[in-house]
Amino acid sequence: MTLVTSIDAHPTKPWIVTGHEGGNFSIWDYQKQETVMKLQVNKVPDKTTLMFHALSQRIKVRPPKHSLFSVKFIAERKWLVVGDGDGYIYVYDYTNTELHMVKKFEAHDKKSVNSLAAHPTEPYLLSSSTIGTNIKVWDRSNKWKIFRNFNTKPEIAYYNGVRSVKLNPRDTNTFACVTRYDGVKVGNIKRPSSLETTLTGSFVMADYLFTRGDEHLMVTLRFDSHNSEIWDLKTQKVVHTLSVSGHKTTWVACHPKLPILVTMLDDGTVCLWDASTYRLEKMVHITDSKCCDLVFVPHTNGPLRLAIAFETMIAIMEVNLPIANTSNASGLITGTN
Repeated sequence: MTLVTSIDAHPTKPWIVTGHEGGNFSIWDYQKQETVMKLQVNKVPDKTTLMFHALSQRIKVRPPKHSLFSVKFIAERKWLVVGDGDGYIYVYDYTNTELHMVKKFEAHDKKSVNSLAAHPTEPYLLSSSTIGTNIKVWDRSNKWKIFRNFNTKPEIAYYNGVRSVKLNPRDTNTFACVTRYDGVKVGNIKRPSSLETTLTGSFVMADYLFTRGDEHLMVTLRFDSHNSEIWDLKTQKVVHTLSVSGHKTTWVACHPKLPILVTMLDDGTVCLWDASTYRLEKMVHITDSKCCDLVFVPHTNGPLRLAIAFETMIAIMEVNLPIANTSNASGLITGTN
């Protein structure tokens, strides 16, 4: 397959979807290990256009316009939402395993749509671009019009984009975004003036950590660090550092309802951590390829799984830990083995 750029898991079906630099996406059944649906969204440019793009990378790092950079299921409506390198968002209906375009609209004015986040209970979709400073909230119940538009800062420098947007599992109206130079900002969908810097630093990515009680923690990865850090959002201080000797951490992600934290190392090794104790529970080396994205697969019909997108392959692994059993899925966790 062409370079994998993003991945998402369906909440009830044994499906994962992958977006590709080649301008296409594929929906896979990971139990049957076969393709369910696939579509070439954008036409692949000719060789001359691709050569011109390659030369332009030396001046400014802009993604290929035909590429897909974000994919997200909206299971309630049986929709798949896709963001491309030219600033467009596509909405497809996958009812009866047949794809039908519902909507196409320009979201980020020729800037790549690199991150999407779908609200679990309300008709909102958040989008952002790595070469744009706006986080836009789209209302699908109102003809996909903008509900909110958050500006992280004026567009002074080319690289001041938004690297990712994440909804808070504990309060789904709250979201966090990662900007390269201004750190992690937190906002509220319902409050237009709520966006403010919470963590200061040069971060690659961040995710909300599952916690109990009044703790509000976040795991981050910095540009200039080999390790990931756990932050207390109330005190804005680092409370723990996660590291594996001799290796650089290249990706971090947290399960939204269980105290499980995943870090990826630069040699293709998956590290599974107990987020309650910060103890490294398991390490699994998969491939030497670079990790491009990963997502937890809901375990309503089986064991908890993790889907990992590498550059040219997908890996599905079971998260076979005591803290991942279904009895703990409600969040009533009393301890670990």
